[in-house]
Amino acid sequence: MHHTEHSTVSLLRDHWEWRPEWVPDRACLLWYLTFDRQPELSRQLEQVHACLSDVPQVDVVPPPWLHLTMDDVGFADELAPGEVEQVLASARATVTGWTHPPLALGPLVPMEDSVVLAAGPVPELVGLRDRLRAATSSVLGAGTASRLDEFRPHVTLAYLNDACEPREVMDPLAPVAGVRVPVTGLRLTLASVTRRDHHYQWTARAEVPFPDVGVGVGVRE
Repeated sequence: MHHTEHSTVSLLRDHWEWRPEWVPDRACLLWYLTFDRQPELSRQLEQVHACLSDVPQVDVVPPPWLHLTMDDVGFADELAPGEVEQVLASARATVTGWTHPPLALGPLVPMEDSVVLAAGPVPELVGLRDRLRAATSSVLGAGTASRLDEFRPHVTLAYLNDACEPREVMDPLAPVAGVRVPVTGLRLTLASVTRRDHHYQWTARAEVPFPDVGVGVGVRE
C-alpha cells in the first residue's frame, strides 16, 4: 500500500500517517490474496519478528493478517449492499477460467513506510489486479479511482510507526533478507479491513475461488 520503489528510499516514514480518513474501526473493502496453511511463510514471519524485536520503529504484522493487497473497492459506509454483491459477481466473472501460478515471495526489501516481501510473478499479478479494477469500475463507474498508488506486488511483514533511516530496520534483518518463499493455494478474498492498534485487522466478506489446476494465470482458450 502506498509505496515507492525500495531502491530510491532514503528515509522511512510513519505508515500510519497515510490515509487520515481511514479512522480506527472504519471498514474498507479491499481485494486481498490471502494464504492458508503456509508453514514456510509462517517460519519466515517468525524470523522477521525475532530480528525486529529490538526495533521500536516497526509494527510487525501478526500471522492471521498477512495478505497481498490487490486493490481497494471502497469504504463500506459508502457502498450499498447491492453494489457489493454486484462487484462480487463481476469479479467472479473476471476470474472464471483462470488459474494462479505458484507465488514467489522474496527478497525482503524496504519500501517507504514498511518492510515487505516482494511478490511475483509480477506480470500475472498486475494482470489480475487490472481485471479486478475493471470489475469494480464496471459496477461503481468508470471514473472510480483507486486510492492505492501504482501496483507493486508485495506482502508486508512490518509497518513503520516512526521516521528512521532504512539501515535501522534492514541491518537487523540481514540474516533473513535474501530468503525466498514459495506459496501455493492462494485465496482471492474480498476483505473487510479496519485499521486498529497499528494493524490492519480484516475478516473475509467473501471469497472468489480460483480453479485448483495449472501453473499459469491466464484465460483458458
